[in-house]
Amino acid sequence: MAGPDHNSVPVGRRVAYWRSRRNLSQQVFADRIGKSKSWVDKVERGVRRLDKMSVLQDVADALGVDVALLTNAQEMDEVRVPGEVGAIAEALTRYDAVVGPADGPDRPVRELAKATAHGWLALQYGRYDQLLQTLPVLLRAAQRHRRQTGTAESASTVSQAYQLTTTVLRRLGQAHLAWIAADRALTAADDTGDQLLAACAAVPLGGVVRDMGQPRRAFELCVSVAHRMAPPDPHRAADEHLSVYGSLLLQAAMSASQMDDDLTVSELVDQADDIAERIGDGQNYHWTAFGPALVDRVRIAAAVELGNADSAIDTHQRAIERPGWRAQPPGARAEQLVDAARGYAHLGRMTAAGAALLEADLIAPGEVRVRPAGRALLETVLRRTRRPDPRLTALGEALGLDGAR
Repeated sequence: MAGPDHNSVPVGRRVAYWRSRRNLSQQVFADRIGKSKSWVDKVERGVRRLDKMSVLQDVADALGVDVALLTNAQEMDEVRVPGEVGAIAEALTRYDAVVGPADGPDRPVRELAKATAHGWLALQYGRYDQLLQTLPVLLRAAQRHRRQTGTAESASTVSQAYQLTTTVLRRLGQAHLAWIAADRALTAADDTGDQLLAACAAVPLGGVVRDMGQPRRAFELCVSVAHRMAPPDPHRAADEHLSVYGSLLLQAAMSASQMDDDLTVSELVDQADDIAERIGDGQNYHWTAFGPALVDRVRIAAAVELGNADSAIDTHQRAIERPGWRAQPPGARAEQLVDAARGYAHLGRMTAAGAALLEADLIAPGEVRVRPAGRALLETVLRRTRRPDPRLTALGEALGLDGAR
């Protein structure tokens, strides 16, 4: 896709672009290169020059790109899609799939809804290999059904399929593709007139906006939708309604953490925690998995973003002792372990970080082996550990990571 001359874009903006593509906050990125958050902010704003090759190499290594990508002509707006998500990209970016002729056999909407439910389960179990095979087929079938019928039921089904796709693509580091899916999910939900479905679609959309480097806009979106659907009396509201409402609060909290607003993070998470305690663990309304265990995971992730690694680890240690910990799907537990590993790494406790990654890999390998964030953290731990666990080294070698060599 054609874009502006990359040479005209300052180096700092290129750094900011790739940092957002890697889903790294300024604080996390600063920790990786041994600089302060203020230093990163000044570089990205062009206040400080980035002209030393040794520093450029450290920055490029942390971003997982070549130095040339930061210094030479490249297309920042080009959507670079790994081969394994190419079929999903094709299903999303071929607009004839949305507005073209409705050819091909029609699958019953119940069958599509069942396939979407299976997809959410696969995601919560961390089975990305399965999702990469089934999502393109599901998307094409759901889009075709909507064209053929034009019913609210078909719009609801396609919105849910797009929401699933958004979440998967976000976890695979494909923010630009996720944006397409998120936008279509919200549009389809609006067509149904179902305000709760539209609120559901706003949850992953908020995450995508944050991934695109706009945490304030993501925060405003989630808070606005949450306020519109806030129940007058939470004690009389349906649990499914409260689950979506609480999920929006947690999404807003994650955006606030990237804005370094720890007070707002605390207020939002505490508010969501009150709701979660009423609903309890083990519920999964609208595939939100909202409950006390999810609140704990967000507390941990937000604390790491804010640079409060000690708090993140303390929360993790308490969370794994609670009954709800084992009730979570494997993918959710592995995701929390990866966030805990990030906290340990920020504290320089690389052995503990490696142990958490190994446990996550045992529970749901995709969270470490497939997700870019997990792979990047594994490489960081291997590079910074003098004598890593042989199992960790073997894992890194199997993934072809430089830090394992």
